[in-house]
Amino acid sequence: MLKRIVVFLLMACSGSLVVAQTKQEKDTVAQGNLNRLDAKQRKQGMWFYDHPVHFGDPGYYEFGTYIDDRKNGLWYTMSKERLLMSIENYKMGELDGPAQYFENGRLVMMGNYRGIFTPYANDTFWVKDPYTLADTMVVTPAERGHTKHGLWRYYDAETGHLIMEREYQVDIILSEKKFSVPEGLKSAPVRAPKLPHEGGKVKGWSTGKGKSRNSLIK
Repeated sequence: MLKRIVVFLLMACSGSLVVAQTKQEKDTVAQGNLNRLDAKQRKQGMWFYDHPVHFGDPGYYEFGTYIDDRKNGLWYTMSKERLLMSIENYKMGELDGPAQYFENGRLVMMGNYRGIFTPYANDTFWVKDPYTLADTMVVTPAERGHTKHGLWRYYDAETGHLIMEREYQVDIILSEKKFSVPEGLKSAPVRAPKLPHEGGKVKGWSTGKGKSRNSLIK
């Protein structure tokens, strides 16, 4: 059963916007609630980016929340035409949890990531010499990243109908099932009328198994 859910209400912010250029992106810095740095120059709270065209790749918008300079919670990317491109969930700066991907604003893939993260920059462990039996402490960079884990669903970009399911276990495909696409279906693109710095809010609908509905993550 399909259940309609409202998932992400973005607070309006006041103040003028100042554009600052970095190496590969353009930060929209607000004097209100957006793009804030704390006393240690760490990103905190809601941030909004206006990424310009780069080496032929189209520009896009990106927004979500930082905690101590790391992405946390839902992050959205949208085309300059305000069509959804992706909705991803982060924890401690790594992908973790449900994610959805779109083409021309239409849902084409959704599934779950398992994050590999640690609050520390390095890991330490003891290594025993097999000859002398002496223990030596070794320091290595902490492993970080993410893997696909659990059920992933793939949808036809034109009709929005489910065409494939894959079951992953830490990036290993355990099973795969394909479905035929019936005729006469057409999915509508997901479009955001306003972005965070414009005082907008984003609403969406859940996607039921085997059905076609554009959706946002709760």
